[in-house]
Amino acid sequence: MGVDGLMSDQLFIEQNSQQITDILLEVQERTVAELFALKGNMTAEEFLVFIESLNIKQLVLLKSKNAINIFGESHGVMLQSIQGFADLTEGTLQSLVNYNTESLLSQLDNMAQIIKKEVINGIVSGVGREGILEAVRGQGALSSGQLKTLIDTAMNEYGRSVTKLMMDKMPEETEYQYIGALDNKTRPECLRMMEAGNLTKAEIVSRFGSDVFTSGGGYNCRHKWEYALQDKFGHDPEGAAKRLKELD
Repeated sequence: MGVDGLMSDQLFIEQNSQQITDILLEVQERTVAELFALKGNMTAEEFLVFIESLNIKQLVLLKSKNAINIFGESHGVMLQSIQGFADLTEGTLQSLVNYNTESLLSQLDNMAQIIKKEVINGIVSGVGREGILEAVRGQGALSSGQLKTLIDTAMNEYGRSVTKLMMDKMPEETEYQYIGALDNKTRPECLRMMEAGNLTKAEIVSRFGSDVFTSGGGYNCRHKWEYALQDKFGHDPEGAAKRLKELD
């Protein structure tokens, strides 16, 4: 994958994760509004009994259907942009998609539980609808920034996982290079891996550990270990070394 391909891949991830995040924020708002409206003239005590009969998880999943579909379909688009250097079965690739989708569904389950808790707390305490929504988004994992980070990270980890499974099929002497954006947002950890130049899989593990194959530099990382190409697009060890010196 050339540098242009890598950047367009990241742009695709950014656009899709923002679209999914916007949908999930709307799901939060609509779910809170509907639950709040259902209270009607019920007392807080009556509402507590009533809300126990509601399947809020199912309600959230139904409202999130578009987000789930976009998330699932994005994996196929990403797969087309990943540099192929070893064969992987359809079953293997689908398993990775299933794992990522299950992680998103788990996050939606958590969102439903938090919404239910905050609606109950809000009704009991007398907080209005906006106060309940603010409390939901104040949970951290359900804020706009955190939702987008989780989706960005999941999609990037999918791409890195596909590449790592291909690495496992290659000869031990095969070399790889750390590619991606080199700018003021690039983490020192990523700069060090980029500065390292071409390394075998064993050398990467020895110097940086095995987690970097799938996690890169951590949340929101825009980089990956990739099969070494002669043109070295997106791989600038000299530039990484220079930036590291500037950070010292």
